[in-house]
Parts: sequence; structure tokens; C-alpha cells
Amino acid sequence: MKTIWLAAFNIITLLAWALYFTHASLHGLQFDEQSLLMLAFAQGLAIFEILNAILRIAGANWLLTTMQVFSRFLVVALLFWIPNERLVELGQHSIITGFMLITIAWSITEIVRALYYLTELFKKSIPAITFSRYTFFIVLYPIGVLGEFMIMYAFWEWREFQFDIFNMALAAIALSYFVFFPKLYGHMWKQRKKKLP
Repeated sequence: MKTIWLAAFNIITLLAWALYFTHASLHGLQFDEQSLLMLAFAQGLAIFEILNAILRIAGANWLLTTMQVFSRFLVVALLFWIPNERLVELGQHSIITGFMLITIAWSITEIVRALYYLTELFKKSIPAITFSRYTFFIVLYPIGVLGEFMIMYAFWEWREFQFDIFNMALAAIALSYFVFFPKLYGHMWKQRKKKLP
């Protein structure tokens, strides 16, 4: 049953990210409502990653998984929050570039990750997929984090940063990246050494 669930989850995740990335690529990585809804759906599936880790259905570290997933949820929520008319004004600034960066980084990362877990689940290791899983992150993780920061910055620019509870919480989350990103990145480097001798 566990294998069937994990296979179904990874196939759905793979399809969601592949469809989103294809749509975004065909539309020039435009920041539009359809792209945003597709991104929200693909990223929304990650709630099951947290449950899989907590319930020990998958071998992932539940804390690192939760931190990564919720930081992405926050970024997607910020994209929905900024009104469309303001996006036009911010269009030449960090929101569009940030959106492009997370689209590329998150999509490729998640497509490769889902493919990797599917092959591992069925004990059909494919060297090119394993190599991609434990090499692409070197560039994609920092690109994704940069995109996330650019979106947070655009949100602050839109709200004309004030010292209120929401902005302070968002600032605390942004600062937490300096603690947790090195842990996540370091974890992936350790995994790379194990998987790619």
C-alpha cells in the first residue's frame, strides 16, 4: 500500500510540475493568473510531503521538509496577495524576475526529484537521474532562494514596509533563511557524497 501511495503521489507531483513548467515556458514565463494557479496547485501537493515525512512513509527529515514547504507556501501566498494593478507597476522590478527564477528552480528541482523517487521506489536506479538529483541542486537551490527573496522584497515594496506584525514576521522568516538554507544545502551536499561516490 505504501509503495502504491508513494508512486501515485510522485506521478501526480511529476505531472503537476511538468504541466506547470511547460505552460510557463510556452507563455514566456509570464506572471499571469493561470500560471499562478498552476504553481499553487503543484506546490500545494507538497503538504503530502510533510505528512509522508511525519508519518514516516518516506524517509525525509520532517523538520527540513516542513521548513522548505512552508517557505514556498509563503512565497506563493505573497504572489496572490499583491493586487494585479500593482504587479503592472512592479513589472520591471523584482516580482517578475523572482517569479521567473522560482519557476525555473522549483520546476526543474521537483521534476527531477519526483523522477528520482519513482526510480528508487521501484529499484530501477537510472544514473542520469541520480546525477541530476544530486547535482542540479547546486545551482537551482540558490536560484530558488534568490527568487523567493526577490518576491518578498517586491511585497515589502508594495506595502511600503512598515513596522507592523505582518512585516516583522515576514522579516523573521526571511532572516531564518540564513540559518536554515545552509542546513538544507549542507544536507544535500552530504547526500551527494553518499549517492555520487
